[in-house]
Amino acid sequence: MSLLAAALMIGTAACSGGNDGGNNAGNNGNGVNQTGNAGADSGTIDVQFGSGADPNAEFMAKLQKKTGETWEDNRWTRLYKEKLGVVTHYKMMYPYADYNTQLKLAITSGDLPDIFPVNDKADLKQLAEGGAIADMGPVYDKYASPLLKSIIEAETKSIFDPVTFGGKIYGIPQKMPSTNGYSHLWIREDWLKKLNLERPKTMDDVYAVAQAFAKQDPDGNGKADTIGLGLNKDVLYSTRGLFWGFGAYPDFWLQDAGGKAQYGTVLPEMKQPLELLARMYKEGLLDKEFGTKDESKEMESAVAGKMGMFYGPHWLAYSVEKTSENDKNAKWIAIPLPGEGGNPVHIPLDNATDGYLVANKNFPHPELIVEMLNLYVDTMFGETNRFEEFWSDGDIDSLWNMGPVHALMPSLDLVGHQDIKQAVADNATDQLKGVAKGFYKSMQDGVVGMSMMFGPTDTPFAFVDQSYPDDVIWSAYSGAPTPTMVGSWSSMGELEATAMTAMIQGKEDVASGFDKFVDSWNKLGGKQVVEEVNAPQ
Repeated sequence: MSLLAAALMIGTAACSGGNDGGNNAGNNGNGVNQTGNAGADSGTIDVQFGSGADPNAEFMAKLQKKTGETWEDNRWTRLYKEKLGVVTHYKMMYPYADYNTQLKLAITSGDLPDIFPVNDKADLKQLAEGGAIADMGPVYDKYASPLLKSIIEAETKSIFDPVTFGGKIYGIPQKMPSTNGYSHLWIREDWLKKLNLERPKTMDDVYAVAQAFAKQDPDGNGKADTIGLGLNKDVLYSTRGLFWGFGAYPDFWLQDAGGKAQYGTVLPEMKQPLELLARMYKEGLLDKEFGTKDESKEMESAVAGKMGMFYGPHWLAYSVEKTSENDKNAKWIAIPLPGEGGNPVHIPLDNATDGYLVANKNFPHPELIVEMLNLYVDTMFGETNRFEEFWSDGDIDSLWNMGPVHALMPSLDLVGHQDIKQAVADNATDQLKGVAKGFYKSMQDGVVGMSMMFGPTDTPFAFVDQSYPDDVIWSAYSGAPTPTMVGSWSSMGELEATAMTAMIQGKEDVASGFDKFVDSWNKLGGKQVVEEVNAPQ
């Protein structure tokens, strides 16, 4: 969901590891207390969790100052203690990116929390096949409430494929809205108006607008210092919406006419969007330094008023909302994705999760994962939900994931947008309920990013409303890593990134360079991976 994105943006998500040698979060002065599994109060059980949340997250510091809540003592942890007797402690807590690395170290040492999320499919496979985590299938079947099952299985039970080994399910998905996988075209509407330009509807329009933004001095400073279209070193991710406009689907498994899975990055449809990007780079419409910049650096250019367009997820609203601090007339909007010839764009999506919750094989109460998730979804989405209380506190709107577990209704963001749009049209915003009421309250409390994401028009979810699920292509493969993936996928990914960057920067001709890349990819293991993905299960 867009929230999830927002949360990741602000800095909270999964879990992370190491509890000795001064590596745990509490010993690093991050405000997370480390205690044993002693069970401090009668009728309670101390549980050591892992989490990929940022101990120093800005929103949490703001909340602690306002209410006194901390990572281990907040409205969620108090609810779990009151209803289930769970006393929350964090054995591992690191920012999301660091968590995955630290978890690998904890797996190697065998020093794992009681309950923790796993984001990497290879890690899941290693933990399951190594007997380090519990079989959760019977626990899920026995304890999951109808509401929890309806949320987790909303976009088919294939969501369990990555954690199914030998017919057993080893993890419970923290379901997220798959619409998080959308890429949107963000554009400076005030620049369009200043240069008398129409919103782009075709890929030719995208090129023309990028050219105008780079060459016609839209910021009015008399210098040729603006970027037409932004991108960063993660080329295939940061421009995937552009590729989709040409019917190309990088880093995605598609089903061919014969029903077999094929990997989008090596298909010939990639050539046309690569040729466009190479042309734009040569003509100075892109950031010449994109190959050395990450997403945060790309967003710095947007906020500084030096970029006119970029493709990206809805939660980047939280970044670009700050542009108005430098230019009070700046206005970013999200428009429907342009397609080649003006044709509708199909959106490739995976069945989204925020990792899988697993239980240490030595933990005697794996059912607590499911019971905590039952309580979570009932509190957020049940008939007598307390969504507003657990969603935001004034302008602090990331409370939904400050507990040790979470799962979100897949339609959360879209329904919030739809209900707000209708209420605004009917002049009935005072009658909003549940999710939409919580969203709208955040907007009224001054969270500009929320308005940019979920408002009635010119927002990411206005486009989602037009295209989901009718224009969605679901991934043809979501299973665990194949044997060749385990050994070679990271090297193959590095090859992809290097080859795509070289072609865009003109170091390799697209026509010949792409064929050379595909040949190298196949030799590195790609051919074998495709065979393994399509092998009978």
